[in-house]
Amino acid sequence: MRIFILLALALSILTTQAAEVYRYIDEKGNIAFTDQPRAGAQRIVVEPAPATSVVVPVLPTTPQSPAKASSKPGAEAFTGYTDLRITQPSPGESLLNTVGDVDVSLNLHPRLRADLGHGLTVLLDGTPVAQNTTRMNLVLNNVDRGDHVLEAYVQDGAGAVLIQSAPVRFTLQRPSLLQPGRQAPGVPLNPIPPPVPQLRPVP
Repeated sequence: MRIFILLALALSILTTQAAEVYRYIDEKGNIAFTDQPRAGAQRIVVEPAPATSVVVPVLPTTPQSPAKASSKPGAEAFTGYTDLRITQPSPGESLLNTVGDVDVSLNLHPRLRADLGHGLTVLLDGTPVAQNTTRMNLVLNNVDRGDHVLEAYVQDGAGAVLIQSAPVRFTLQRPSLLQPGRQAPGVPLNPIPPPVPQLRPVP
């Protein structure tokens, strides 16, 4: 192993120019090399190795395909809404609720883009009862009896109306104890008046 190491060292020294190497046997009987002359050493002339060049092949480049657009939810381009309608109450429906609650349901296509700052506004008789909401179902409380009109529209972050629903008319009935023909439970329709006490002469 030592011989190979010394030979490699000698060759590395002499690769660039011609030089003299001396081969000898050391005190342990091993073959050794040196560039200094010494008694009993055999002179060896080493010619420099020819210069070599390395040609690096040019590989054909493959054009990279453009990165695909992100497929995250909500990242698709917005092309506008095509339909907004009030599905509850239905047009011309007559509702009966003693406390005046009205269930309202909306249908929007495509889905509301809240990520773009869009919001729903619901109007009852021209007055907003829900503004910039994302809810498609809501309950209106304490609505007065009688005829009403519901409308809805979608606005963007700048306040521009993007789509508006057709108006829906409905009637709300709120039965009351004050209405004719209704009375509190347990009270007869024609109550019997209490007897009038009679005055008697004192003897």
